Amino acid sequence: MFRLVTRSLSYRPATVIRAATAVARPVTPLATRFISQSAIRFNLSQDASMLTKEDVLARSVQVLKGFDVKTQDITMDSKFQQDLGFDSLDANDALVALEEEFDVVFDDKFANEVKTVGEAVDYVLANYIPPQQTLDRALR
Repeated sequence: MFRLVTRSLSYRPATVIRAATAVARPVTPLATRFISQSAIRFNLSQDASMLTKEDVLARSVQVLKGFDVKTQDITMDSKFQQDLGFDSLDANDALVALEEEFDVVFDDKFANEVKTVGEAVDYVLANYIPPQQTLDRALR
């Protein structure tokens, strides 16, 4: 099986002429018809696509400032309810906004237990997958 896949991936496209339409079109190997280019290419090195804690914090602060917060000084130690003045619904909306910003999903257990901005930042860092490494965004 692997020999067949290797041969089809290394196969050079040929031209086929259809009798009915008389249009030449390239024939692509079967394996490459169903595999997207993003599924073939992986970027597993530590480069600019990886987030740092400072990047996540800066983007999180920008997202959280979009809400009605009590203070403009948002740090890693800022608590959602005490320092930012969020109730449980506001905190949930903030986590949804962070999910959309970083394309991560906060599980229910974490969402119920998160208290500080730093905990949310650490969760994003632990669960963030750069777009170049994902096979299919719909599966996440």
